[in-house]
Amino acid sequence: MTDRDIVWLTLESVRYDRTSVGGHERDTTPFLRRLASEADSAAFENCTTHAIWTRPSSTSILTGRAPSNHRTWSTELALSDDVPTIPEGLRDAGYRTVGISPIAQVSAATGLDRGFERFHYLGKEQLLEQVGPRILARYLLNLRRHSAGWTTDTRKHSTGYMIDALASRDIRRASAADDPVFLYAHLADSHHPYYPPKGWRSRFEEDLDAPMDRALAASLDMSDRVHEHIADGLPVDAETWNAIDVMYDSALAYVDAVASSIVETARAELDDPIIVVTADHGEFFGEEGLLAHMLSTHTAVTIVPLVVAGLDGLSGARRDVVQHADVMRTVVAALGLDVPVPIGQDIRTDPREIAFTQRGEPRSETKIEEFRRHNPTFDASRFLTGVVTSARTTEHRYQRGDDRAELYRLPDESADVSESAPDVVERLDGEIDSWLATHGAPDDSRERTADFSPEMAEQLEDLGYL
Repeated sequence: MTDRDIVWLTLESVRYDRTSVGGHERDTTPFLRRLASEADSAAFENCTTHAIWTRPSSTSILTGRAPSNHRTWSTELALSDDVPTIPEGLRDAGYRTVGISPIAQVSAATGLDRGFERFHYLGKEQLLEQVGPRILARYLLNLRRHSAGWTTDTRKHSTGYMIDALASRDIRRASAADDPVFLYAHLADSHHPYYPPKGWRSRFEEDLDAPMDRALAASLDMSDRVHEHIADGLPVDAETWNAIDVMYDSALAYVDAVASSIVETARAELDDPIIVVTADHGEFFGEEGLLAHMLSTHTAVTIVPLVVAGLDGLSGARRDVVQHADVMRTVVAALGLDVPVPIGQDIRTDPREIAFTQRGEPRSETKIEEFRRHNPTFDASRFLTGVVTSARTTEHRYQRGDDRAELYRLPDESADVSESAPDVVERLDGEIDSWLATHGAPDDSRERTADFSPEMAEQLEDLGYL
């Protein structure tokens, strides 16, 4: 076994084409751009998520299993105790394992703390206990730069400063120990309502069509009434779209800066760590009439940034399709670790040709019910029903639900080309059948109800999950 430290940073709701590495017009992620340009870094332009929202996507990252197998794809379900996690495997292999998350989707309530010797959940009730008085005091002194200033409205506050401080503390502790460390941190400040800290609001302010206070209010309103806006067909004027657009990019710039600080500390304190920076899923900005991340396996919500640094055999710009489980499988294989990653492929020797994304049924039905509560005439016929599995290559995306299947010739996802490409349909349909039989078979006995505290439930409601 090679004792290499691993630092994995998952950014929340970051779509690839809104990053600097994805060619966005604004330099939203300068750190990610610099990291991607390093000689021993690989930057992927077709990283495809396993699911379309945080809990199942994160569970696939941390178990290496398909959403239909690990069963965390509804609001009510948590990871079953009988599903082994990758942090458990790393811990058993001699790693110190540290997890950090400010959102209930990645917490003990969903079973995603398993295998972490130290897991910091930054909920309101546990904040002082988790970060300690020194970090909390420094955070309060920096509220105007790293958060929203003195307000009791928790929707407006950012947690990046505390995550950075916690990660740095655990990295320094690991550097003084003999065992390697696996650090996993979820950076959530890019989730809607896209309310960037005061210190980052000027980053792209010149692109705003409205004053900053009005732009922030528009972003909050989008988040608070996201289901209502979708149900009514997104009756959003140009000024509001501009505000949401600029606020999102400003939030991306902040999480990029937090990631930069964590990686800088890791490289200063640890001996040649492997660095992974990616996102759990993307975000809709009107595609298919949607906002946030729900209902569809469209590119907007499934193609995310991925940069891997410090891993022998991986470098340069990569166009091949890749998934998070592949990176995890490649890392453990490169380090000679016997840690199972069932759906992963070692991309150094076995590059992926087809990426699979799944959308569960219960959450989607709940979303449609919510839309119809606001607008009884909401037309959901454009969305596939039941469990949806999408198969993606560099040229096509094929998705199959209970009611029908559709094929798109990328980058266009507006026209179903199934009739003109029956051979592609047949091939990808067969690939889905094979993949489901091997990796995606559901096991209802694994279903475990998530146990959210009232504070967690309030947070998830604010974020549009409940």
